[in-house]
Parts: sequence; C-alpha cells; structure tokens
Amino acid sequence: MAYNPIFLLIIRSFCSIFFFILLLTINQNVFATHIAVEIQVEGVKGELLTNVLAYISLEQQKKHPRLSDRRIKRLHKQASEEIKQALQPFGYYRVNVTSELTAPKDSDKELKHDDKEELLWQAKYIIDLGEPLTIQTVEVLIIGDAEQDSVFQKQLANFPIKVGDKLNHSDYEKAKRVLSNLAEERGYFDAQFTQHKIRIDEAAYTAHIALSFDSKQRYIFGNVIFKQDLFNESLLQRFLTFKSGDYYTGNQLLAFKNALTNSDYFEQVDVDIAHSSSTDDLHLPVDVTLEPRKRNKYAAGIGYGTDTGVRGSLEWKQRYINRYGHQFSAKTELSEIRRSVTTRYSIPMGADIDNFIDITAGYKDESTDTSDSEVFLVGISKNHARSLFDFNLSEVIGIEYRDEKYAIGSDTGHAKLLMPNINWSYVKADNRIYTLHGHKIQLGVRGALSNFGSNATFLQTRLNGTIIQQLLKNGRVIARGDVGYSVISLLDGDFHDLPPSIRFFAGGDRSVRGYDYQALGPKNLEGQVIGGKNLLVGSIEYEHKIIDKWSLAIFYDVGNAFNDFSEPLKHGTGVGVRWQSPVGLIRVDVATALSESGTPLRLHITIGPDL
Repeated sequence: MAYNPIFLLIIRSFCSIFFFILLLTINQNVFATHIAVEIQVEGVKGELLTNVLAYISLEQQKKHPRLSDRRIKRLHKQASEEIKQALQPFGYYRVNVTSELTAPKDSDKELKHDDKEELLWQAKYIIDLGEPLTIQTVEVLIIGDAEQDSVFQKQLANFPIKVGDKLNHSDYEKAKRVLSNLAEERGYFDAQFTQHKIRIDEAAYTAHIALSFDSKQRYIFGNVIFKQDLFNESLLQRFLTFKSGDYYTGNQLLAFKNALTNSDYFEQVDVDIAHSSSTDDLHLPVDVTLEPRKRNKYAAGIGYGTDTGVRGSLEWKQRYINRYGHQFSAKTELSEIRRSVTTRYSIPMGADIDNFIDITAGYKDESTDTSDSEVFLVGISKNHARSLFDFNLSEVIGIEYRDEKYAIGSDTGHAKLLMPNINWSYVKADNRIYTLHGHKIQLGVRGALSNFGSNATFLQTRLNGTIIQQLLKNGRVIARGDVGYSVISLLDGDFHDLPPSIRFFAGGDRSVRGYDYQALGPKNLEGQVIGGKNLLVGSIEYEHKIIDKWSLAIFYDVGNAFNDFSEPLKHGTGVGVRWQSPVGLIRVDVATALSESGTPLRLHITIGPDL
C-alpha cells in the first residue's frame, strides 16, 4: 500500500512536535527550578504594616504560578508608590521609601540530573513615615429635624474628630457611622449625607473635613397592634414604653420588647415596625405578635447550706389565671431546720408593669439551736416603682398578720401581730448573677400596736446594702453592711413579748462567718442566745479569679446582735473558693471565730447570685 508523500510529511511533523513537547516536559521535571520571594518591611508595625503588605503587589503575587524574574522586577519597581498609598489613610502623606531588591545567588550554575533549586529573591523596604498630617478644620452641618434634636447637638459637641487630631481615614468613616447610627436610633430613617469630603492641602500639610448631614423628617410611633387572642388589651398596654405620637427611638422599642419577653406570659415576642419612604405619613405602625407560654409551670430545686443543711423545694405556678394576667403560685421548702409553705396571688394594677398587688398566706415551722417557732401568716401588699432623686426605687407597702408560737431560751409565748410595713430597694448592676460593678440597698420599716390586732407594741427598721467593684482585671472587692434597730414600748410590754422572727441574731453564712447560724446575740442567765433589739454587721471581701470560672477569696467579718450598741462586736476571718456554676455562684468558705477562745474553724457553703 502506497502513501501520499504530503501525508507522510504531515505525520513526521506532528511526531517531531510531540517528541519536542515530551522532551521539554521531562526536562522541566528533572531540572526543576522554583522562584521564591522574601519581603522585609521596616519602619512600621501593627495595622500600618498590615495595610502596607496588603497594598504591595509583589507580596500578593509572590506565589503566582507564572512568577518570573521580569515580573518580580516590575512589581518591585512599583512597590514604593504602593506603600505611600497604603499609609495615606493613616495620615502619612510625606513618606519616604528606600527599596532594595537582591537577586538569587548562583542562579546561573549548571544543574545536574535530578537537581532542584529554589531561586530566592529578597525585597527590602525601609519606610520613613515623616510627620502625620493634622486636621485643621472640622465642619459638620446638621439640617432637617435633627437640627433641633438635643441628642444630636450633644453628639456634635463630642464629635469623635477634632481639630488638631492626626488624620485617619478609618476614624473619619467611624465618625460618619456615628451620625448614621444615631439617625437610625432616633427615627430619621430617610437621613443621608449631602456632602462628605476630606480636602488635603499638601503645601500647608493640613486636612479639612466637611460633612453635611440631612436628617429629613423624624418618624413617630403609630398605633400598636397586638396579634394574640388570649389577654385583655389593658394588660398588654401596661408593657408599653411609649405612646402613639411619641418620637421614635430604638431604645424605647427594644425596652418594650424586653418587657414583654421578660414577663412570665409570653414564649415568643416579635415586634415589627412598618417603615416606607414612599409615603409622606411619618407614623410607624407597630405590629406585635405574641405566643403565650404554657399556663402551668413546675419547678424543683435542691441545695445545701451550712446554716440550713440539705434543702429542697417544689413550686407550682399558674402564669395566667384569666385574661387580665392574674397569677397564682404555691411553694414548699424543706430543710434540716425549716419547713414552709407559701402561696401567692398576684393582680396586675394600673398602667405600669411594676405595679401589682400580692395576697400571700404561709406557714413556717423552724427549729434552730437557739429557738423553735411555728408561724402562720397572711398579708397583702402593693408593689410599685417610685422615682426619688433620680433613683428608680422598688417600693412595697403592705400589712401582715402573723400568729407565732415560740420557745427561745427560757421564754415561751404566743405572739399575734398585725404589722403594717414598707420596704424600699434599689439595685444597679452590670450582671445580677455575677457582678463586676453594682450595688444593692434595702430599707424596711415595720411595727405593731398593742390592742390594734396585736399583743405587743414595737417599731423596727432595717437597712442593708452590698457594693461590688471590680479591681484591676481579675479582682473584685465586695463590701456589705446590715443595721437593724428596734423600739419596744415599755407601757405595753417588753422585749420578751417579741417572737424569734422579730428579734435580731448574727452569725452564719451570710452574717459573721466563723460562727454558727444565729449563734450571736444577747444571752439569758443560763447562757442561751435569745436575740437582741439591734443588729450591726459588716464585711469586706477580696475575690481574685485564678482560672476560668474559679476564684479565691479572703474576707473579714465583724458584727453582733445586741440590746445596746455599746456591747462588743464579734470578729471572723477566713478564705474561700468560688465557682461560677450553671445554677449560680457556689461559695465555699473556711472561717475562724477570732473572738472565741481557740479561734475555732467553721465551714460555710452557700449558693446564689451576688445581688
């Protein structure tokens, strides 16, 4: 079979090209040469260095598969200008860059079979930043409704960028966001910058900032529509933190949602506002979709304290009895020294979520080393918020009837007391469970009048408080105090007519540590502690975190219960371990009673929040 000469020529040509490519591939695999680039930058660090490396093209392309000598030289040549551009956002406009590029050594040597070589190029850039450019003028113009907004005026007086500052483009953008975010928070949803520029005067080496912010009109809250079919509208209105027609603020809307969420009524709360810039209506309808919780709640607890021993509790709560939000709860507690049952019926009142009436009834049987008592009580109280000297206080005014049979020391009795009472409390804390900055103050006054539902006359007040302050990074200082004072009528009876629940005692986990529970106070002729009319207790504690949720503590306690403030105080000190457990802070303390002979040691274990 004969072949065409032209066909044979084409076949030979293809074979030659194929063998040439094959030989070239084999040659590249046998004699492999890898080009690498090492970049060194001096004169800057931190975010300046990060930005410089992000701008240098040679840094970005040093692992490019087609990196060549020619490309390296070209990219190195433009690096100085890239570095200058990278530093301008930080206010450096007079930057000098000294650059140096070192070629690989011995790059021309003959490679032997199976040799592999890395050709390392070294690029070095020494940066002289020079003086930063400073801001000479800052002009911020607010137009629109925000021009009369006091919050905006206060923000302008504390504008983040000031004359004399070093120019920093990042700070400039943050300052712009401050105005935009404030407009969003305060209901200027159509606001925009009509001018925002930085002018650089290279001759004077200064910057001039000009911002013009048009807030347009401010939106207001419209009608609130609750989407649910369980509760009466009047109950839901109590959670509102604004009225229809009020100017919109994001904080008020968030506070409204939190109030609904934190109540015991709702499992899920969705709050939406309908904002549309396509209409001239500035009213923002508020749609609230509510999903109620289950009606019944059951809870059980177990714990331990050296004052009470092992203790447990069972609780049943009806979150809502009717469409007006009435609630009922029953709780029983049992420990080594105490048995109790408490029932409570709560009725929301008025237009404020902090206003409600509690009707309570309870039974308590307590037996300690100092006394035995059996108490039946019933009471009614009104809870509401009160503002006093810019402090938001929680105020409780009520009346309680207490029937108590008791034995203490050589005294036995049967007290019947109708006691009006009033209590104020103020709490401010960054975290109620584990507090770094916060305090709590409580003041209570109660009394009874013989022949007016009582068989004894007395007036008693008690003030206690706790202050917690972070010290350095891992420490906390905790100071607390407790003062009680009683006035006993000499005409209608004496101190012995008061049951143990009205008398003051000291000692125990939350009193003067190092002493048994209620072991401190005036004694009778037989040396038995019978409690006193007055109380004075103080404590100072330092706690230091050592690892994760574990801390060590050292403390000093002082105090006593007595009938005369001139009587001596008892002292205790010790060390402890703290653990932030999922159920609350667990405290384990070993304390010594400094005022007792032999300074005996006592273990104290408590569980619960700081405030």
